[in-house]
Amino acid sequence: MLGDLDRAVGLFGAAANSRDPATGAEALTRLADVRRSRGEWETALAAARRAREIAKGAGLDVLMLHAIIAEANVLLCRGDLGEARTLFEQVLTLTGDARMRGLALQNLGSIMAQQGELGAAERYFAESYGQFQRAGYRRGEATALINYGRVTLDRGNPKLAEDLLWQAIDAAREVEHAELMALATLNLAAARTRLGDTNSAEDLASEALGVFSGCGNRWQQIECLRLIGAIHEQRGDADNATRCFERGLTIAREIGATVEIRALNDCLRRVAGKKRA
Repeated sequence: MLGDLDRAVGLFGAAANSRDPATGAEALTRLADVRRSRGEWETALAAARRAREIAKGAGLDVLMLHAIIAEANVLLCRGDLGEARTLFEQVLTLTGDARMRGLALQNLGSIMAQQGELGAAERYFAESYGQFQRAGYRRGEATALINYGRVTLDRGNPKLAEDLLWQAIDAAREVEHAELMALATLNLAAARTRLGDTNSAEDLASEALGVFSGCGNRWQQIECLRLIGAIHEQRGDADNATRCFERGLTIAREIGATVEIRALNDCLRRVAGKKRA
């Protein structure tokens, strides 16, 4: 939560060797989340699938569901949207637990958003927020507010998005989660960009990039660089925009983030076309 992913890997890795199946399964699930943040897809999938196996064998249903969600999150980040969706929908058929349903719903919303189905995404995020409130899971509420703010922005309402994202920052600060605060800040930067306040937007995006770089979250570094590049592009600074997009593309290729690779290639083609014009 403080952004020290290297130490988290070591501690969760040690806890995963516990003879207690509940401890081992939870540690492996959390290890999968950390490795996902670092863009280490295969080791993240291996940890999540081992956690699922241990939890299922011990009859630990909630931990098994959490492991399924961890596995699906890796697939989602890697760009395997169909496989991820199947797993999230499986969770919804297996449980009435509010927290687990909230996690599955918010990620289904993310898939809908990536596929351009913004109305469906908004409904999923709103429902997930309600589930997290019922569960008393404040961290989940912060995540749902971030996603809800983002889809509201994509639907053309940057002012409402800004309000939702400030709420998300407050919730993330309350649970002292550095990466969630940075993610909310990054999306707030996107809202400020839409509102034409590029100076504030660049400061916010750079702040988020510093947090993600410091903790080794390479996947979110890509998003920061893409936004900073878009800010330069909006100002007419094609050279700096190109540098940001190329830097993001390098990271995306290194970790095999297929969705981000396509998006950044599109950005570079668009900027190149403006240069020629």
